[in-house]
Amino acid sequence: MRKRTRRMRSLFTWQQLTGALLGCGIALAGMLLLSLLLYWDKAGEGAIDPVNGILKVICPFAAGFFALKKPSESTLVTGAVAGALFQVILSIGLCLCAGQVSLSWALVGDLVICIATGIAGAMVKGLLLDRQKS
Repeated sequence: MRKRTRRMRSLFTWQQLTGALLGCGIALAGMLLLSLLLYWDKAGEGAIDPVNGILKVICPFAAGFFALKKPSESTLVTGAVAGALFQVILSIGLCLCAGQVSLSWALVGDLVICIATGIAGAMVKGLLLDRQKS
């Protein structure tokens, strides 16, 4: 029986948490900008759904993008964990602000979207890092 020569890599890293927090910061900035535009009557209520949809895609993408440090990391796992952490942090923040826990299938759908776009963000960053090496 052979000994393992490599240590097991952990599933969670601080870089993934940093990426998720950066994604949350982008989401917060986007929602703040939208609320200011609504307050100043520069945007109508019809802008809420499209901006929400755009932020649901861009923010976990950014979380996965910033979570990947080097091209040797597993892009699938890194992006998925960063996207999932982004959704969990946002859901906990929403529950704290609302004062109640509201679990629904929509949250599960948002989690799937966040995981997929987090993976896409990490893959794009991995391709950019590979291109820089060449």
